[in-house]
Amino acid sequence: MTTREEAIAGILEEHGTTAVYVASTGYVSRAVYALAGDKYSVFYMQGSMGLAPAIGLGIAMSSPADAVVINGDGALLMSMGTTHTARELALPNFFHYVLDNGCHESVGGQRCARLDATYPGVTQVIRVDRGHKPPRVGVEAAENAMIVRSALQEMR
Repeated sequence: MTTREEAIAGILEEHGTTAVYVASTGYVSRAVYALAGDKYSVFYMQGSMGLAPAIGLGIAMSSPADAVVINGDGALLMSMGTTHTARELALPNFFHYVLDNGCHESVGGQRCARLDATYPGVTQVIRVDRGHKPPRVGVEAAENAMIVRSALQEMR
């Protein structure tokens, strides 16, 4: 398993400085910024979780440059339909990489649904290590749901 930084560095090296990059929200954007700096053309997509591939498709459709999306696993799960649009368009200059660390890291490190090894419209799913960091939110989703239900019952 590789680190997020190693995966991003490999993607940047693969596509070079002539590509246009779209970095997904959260830690992905921060990590791309730390590695790409001003040397690469990057659109840092903030606040629209799941929409980086749609933005990348628009770039690929309107430019001969490679459009390279660097996405997170949680963000991919937010907008799966775009993967099928990418498959249907089959643009030779569109590349979609998904960094899979198994969680929604930017919002607390909660686990997200496990990804398959491949998806239509996704160039590569790259499993990345979180560096054994524990979730910042100390409660699992099922336990949190029970706590909320209990609190709501007490309010009645």
